[in-house]
Amino acid sequence: MNATDEWARSEILNALKMALPSESFCWPTLAKRFGFDLQALAEPDGVVPFRATTAVFEHVAEVLQDDAALFDIFHEMDLGKFTLYDYLFVCAPTLRDGCLAWKRFLAMRTNCVSLTFTEDDSTGTLEWVIPPRLGNYTQNMFARIGWSVKRVETALDQSPAPVRIELIANAPSKTSRLQERYGDRIKFGQSRNCLVFSKEVLSQAPKRNDENLYSIIQKAACEEQASFAQRGSPLCRIADEISETMKTGTCSLQTVASNLGISQRSIQRLLAEEGTSFRQMTEEIRRSAAGRYLRETNLPMKEIAFLLGFSEISTFSRAVKSWYGQPPKEIRRTISGS
Repeated sequence: MNATDEWARSEILNALKMALPSESFCWPTLAKRFGFDLQALAEPDGVVPFRATTAVFEHVAEVLQDDAALFDIFHEMDLGKFTLYDYLFVCAPTLRDGCLAWKRFLAMRTNCVSLTFTEDDSTGTLEWVIPPRLGNYTQNMFARIGWSVKRVETALDQSPAPVRIELIANAPSKTSRLQERYGDRIKFGQSRNCLVFSKEVLSQAPKRNDENLYSIIQKAACEEQASFAQRGSPLCRIADEISETMKTGTCSLQTVASNLGISQRSIQRLLAEEGTSFRQMTEEIRRSAAGRYLRETNLPMKEIAFLLGFSEISTFSRAVKSWYGQPPKEIRRTISGS
């Protein structure tokens, strides 16, 4: 898959650039090293490769020698830094409407990350879904959480906000101010990246809600979304659908084609043009996800096997050993240093 097909709005890197000390980072060098167009950072509709953004975020944490810094850097960004996407939440009729707006319009921010919003009898969950094939996105996710939590606080004029945070990544070695503020309401090593709200909170109206203003914001968002829709990659959609159906044990060419509403032959042709096949792509996604879950989470082996579509742990173990030359427990033991 061509990495340039997977993009994010350049605003995210520009916001990071503006927040960092200029003497510590040479952005022309970073652009060359991580493969993005520096000029795109100043363009309102500029995009950069998604993997470049995650790589830059990891690099920044290393240079700062602080693996929790991105929580606070993005939590402290002013409202409006990400234009319409900020106001789609803080000006919504209710927090529920704000969550649904973020889900609906995320495609104008990136074409390879998705949001889901689900409710049960007592809670609502806003979950970020980032395909494991995109590599290490830990610091990028910390930034997303810092930014989104601040918008919840702004909407309710309340800090800390009445929200629970779950993250797949293990806890950073350093501690951010956001972590101190939310204490045991932020959990690491979980099975998902999400914010969890009570039903009562979801029904609250943001302090900045204005019906007329919000209709204008939504109209502008629809127009902006349409302008970015053409940048979507069919290959990204195929890969994302493989990742999702893998979790349910129904990952097959027939199922993926049916869910996407395109023919099996079209999928085979698209993949052949990229020098791969459905089987090869599925194997690549499964292998990449296994490595990430084992190295960066504390999820039980049984749960990891399930998420990758394996019905038996023994089958999962054999597959991991064939990919990495070591059984799953050895990979986790090596990383943990125990």
